Amino acid sequence: MTLRFSGEPLGGKTYPDTLDEQLRALESDDWVRRFAESRRRLAQADPHRPLYHFSSPESYMNDPNGLCQWRGRYHMFYQFRPAGEDRVHWGHTVSEDLVHWRDLPIALYPDVERDCFSGQTLVESDRVIAIYHGTQAGNAIATATDPLLLNWRKHPSNPVIPGTNQSVAGEDGARYRVFDPCIWKEDDGLYYSVSGTYQDGERGADAVGVDHLFRSKDLAEWEYLGPLMEDSFFAEPGEDAAVPNFWPIGGGKHMLLLFSHKRAGRYYIGEYDTRTHRFRPESHGRMNYGPWVVGSLHAPSATVDDSGRYLGIFNTHTGRDADDTDETMTLPRHYWLGEDGSLRMSPVSELDSLRFGHRSAAPMDIPANREVALDGIGGKAVELRASIDPRSAREVGLYALRSPDGAERTRISLYPNDHRRFGTSSLQIDVSESSLGREVWARSAEIGPLHLPEGEALDLRVFIDRSIIEVFANDRQCLTLRVYPQREDSVGVSAFARGGEARLLSLDCWQMRSIWPELTALQGS
Repeated sequence: MTLRFSGEPLGGKTYPDTLDEQLRALESDDWVRRFAESRRRLAQADPHRPLYHFSSPESYMNDPNGLCQWRGRYHMFYQFRPAGEDRVHWGHTVSEDLVHWRDLPIALYPDVERDCFSGQTLVESDRVIAIYHGTQAGNAIATATDPLLLNWRKHPSNPVIPGTNQSVAGEDGARYRVFDPCIWKEDDGLYYSVSGTYQDGERGADAVGVDHLFRSKDLAEWEYLGPLMEDSFFAEPGEDAAVPNFWPIGGGKHMLLLFSHKRAGRYYIGEYDTRTHRFRPESHGRMNYGPWVVGSLHAPSATVDDSGRYLGIFNTHTGRDADDTDETMTLPRHYWLGEDGSLRMSPVSELDSLRFGHRSAAPMDIPANREVALDGIGGKAVELRASIDPRSAREVGLYALRSPDGAERTRISLYPNDHRRFGTSSLQIDVSESSLGREVWARSAEIGPLHLPEGEALDLRVFIDRSIIEVFANDRQCLTLRVYPQREDSVGVSAFARGGEARLLSLDCWQMRSIWPELTALQGS
């Protein structure tokens, strides 16, 4: 039996129950009109506002939440503090294709909690269940059944899992503290939820990251089952396991995608035993390699869509003195396992629909210690696709968002494998020369491991969107950083090699269309 929750929809407004009526109601909705106006204002005020990434409609935006596919449409929620408010809500956006996003009214409003912090969703045949952390209260439940998920009802017993340090029955001195949760349902018909973040609920330099597991038959009463996973081996001491997303990824494996308040986005891959309800990590990796509070990757939300893809989206922090409206989301990413069991990743294929104005560069040798400008290639909102044979170079790559004199430029490069030093290959984005602006914060390069077997070319997909760069390499690595070039002519691209020669095998460049009407005039610039 499916339980229904009573009570008025949140926010004091009831929307119609049919799709056509909902779409008509949104045409005159106060929130939708307000967001459209604030987006127009921000487009005029901020020359670095992205064209094809999701950005905040106004004010503060933080973690993405509850990514899901419901009745053919993708929904994403996010921590949102509307202008003039000091409490966090769940903002809401919808997309037909994971590319073009439409602002919807606020989904969740705080009431018994101080703020509606992060959580995830579970899609059932007749409803969507949201679980989230209500600060100063605990973990809470809300449900929606309508076509666009506009009418949310909270559980009358919220918080269904108290948030203060709770004693574990039968274990003297053991305690847990819940935080941002995830929810799923198993073949036994019961609901399960994990919630971080530390062993015994204590934060500290030696704390062990833990995701605590709970079980319920009715979403109201939750039984504590102990840790789903605790890690003192893969992670650094003091890392927590916040914002968990726990979904099957294929090959009999699960991936736990989460956030560390010390090192930001990271993941575990392993086997989940549905009998003991324990997850045994077999490998661990990171999504962020630099200071996560300065212009780089932050927290994830993930789902498995109707086609079976494990999808993830992160938010990125600002890298300059700016209002809270500078926060943005990454492009949606598709994750899967390679034949060797390692994690593979790529941007979703739907992004190809934004391409126009194709240009290409002819294959060429890149002499040692030279930089070669690629005439006619570049732009501020583009996709670059390049294949490079490193040959004998000790560093090889591209400069993007480059001014003609090189005063502003962002370096995207590979340090190829040196088999004499046990394979030290790594990929980097270096923003130390990206901006002449005084308001831009300094930070170290983002450097992540990327092993290329001998004879394999470096295959890059670089998404540049005015103030955000996402670099995908060989389906095995992705790096993300914020950049803020000041000069209008910082649009060029060049190839370079150091310490030895390399060869540019191919390079394609597409301009990218704007997904925001107020920014379409900037396409191709």
